[in-house]
Amino acid sequence: MTTPPISLTTAPLDHSTTAVALAGELDLYTAAHIEAELTRLARQTEWELLLDLTEVTFCDSSGVALFLRMHRRCVGAGVRLRLCHIQRLPARVIRALGVDRAVPCSFA
Repeated sequence: MTTPPISLTTAPLDHSTTAVALAGELDLYTAAHIEAELTRLARQTEWELLLDLTEVTFCDSSGVALFLRMHRRCVGAGVRLRLCHIQRLPARVIRALGVDRAVPCSFA
């Protein structure tokens, strides 16, 4: 089995925030590959789950659907989800599909 073209690196910023850096392409296959880990992190985070998308080069509707599912899970867990450092191509999809109206986002 080959390694999916996305990686996930976590780092607690403080006792209440977990930062997750994603790198690569976010599509149907890779979104499914990282969803369980993001869900686990959302359950373990006290206040905020910060997804750093600096190194995400592609995001399709599957990635957008993942962000929206994670947003619902975070709300249910009392955790804030925030997307940051969103690059040009993923930003176009996120804006076009209205994710930025539901989830706090900051663009590069």
